[in-house]
Amino acid sequence: MKVIRLMSIAALALLLGASTARAQGHANVFIGSNFSGDAGRSLSDALNDGSRLTWGADVGGMAKGIFGAELDFAHSHHFFGNDPRLGNNYVMTVMPALIVGVPVGGEKGPGIQPFGTVGFGLIRRNLAVDGIDAIKDNSLGYSLGFGVNGYTSTNFGIRADYRYFRNVTADDSNNIVGISFNQGTFNYSRGSIGAIFRF
Repeated sequence: MKVIRLMSIAALALLLGASTARAQGHANVFIGSNFSGDAGRSLSDALNDGSRLTWGADVGGMAKGIFGAELDFAHSHHFFGNDPRLGNNYVMTVMPALIVGVPVGGEKGPGIQPFGTVGFGLIRRNLAVDGIDAIKDNSLGYSLGFGVNGYTSTNFGIRADYRYFRNVTADDSNNIVGISFNQGTFNYSRGSIGAIFRF
């Protein structure tokens, strides 16, 4: 929990730092689909596949449309399956992320903005089978992705986005330098499309 608290403080510092550097703010509301990896896998042949639907939002800012940071939030209901025996299972991610973009057409008016992003934050999983907790954890994780913002005007556009998520495990035992992170086994991809607003 100490590491998650530090990540939250770091995310806030990134966003505040971006805003003080004369950044242009943005907010994106999206809907999408999870696929590959653990997305849509059922626990057994007797259970239905999980829902691939996901929704969420991003809020952040970019300096000169090139460097910036944002906070990515997404929620996937019935990620592990929609059989009644699995209850209201879900996966939720909260990822502070850095962005590098190329503002073709500038920061005002119509234009496109390809971008790449890397994030590190929280992956929360919740699954019960017949009322008994099977998975209930908050773990650290990372995201890697790319996309494009297509603006029809200074303040409105459409974002198409791909991101890969994977959890990591933290180990601070027998480590003099600090905490070491090991790649976890839970992973999936997310494709989304949303409405993005610049301000």
